[in-house]
Amino acid sequence: MAAPRKAAGDLTGRTAEKLAAARDTEAKERAKSMATATVVAESEKANTVVDLVDQPASTVEEQPVVVEESDRVIRVNADLNDVVIGQGNYFTFEVGVQYRVPAFVANHLEEKGLLWH
Repeated sequence: MAAPRKAAGDLTGRTAEKLAAARDTEAKERAKSMATATVVAESEKANTVVDLVDQPASTVEEQPVVVEESDRVIRVNADLNDVVIGQGNYFTFEVGVQYRVPAFVANHLEEKGLLWH
């Protein structure tokens, strides 16, 4: 149902009606242009191929990753006979003797609280 027309002497009401009609017309035009822009953007997106195979060369120089830690010198705080640390690795340690061992052996004995500090 349409809004009733304003009286001829109601200048403010008539101006408000004209502005509302102009605003509605402008909103419809903007909606059409947005719809057109959306269609254009979607068609461009559909026609674009993103290449993930041939990526540009990296500008950062890659450094090798060092996985192994260096050997360590340890002393145990208890005699250990034929302990197995890792698969197939048997060790015997005596108190008061310094040993040069791989880092994984030193780390294991440290976790168990068997190293002298």
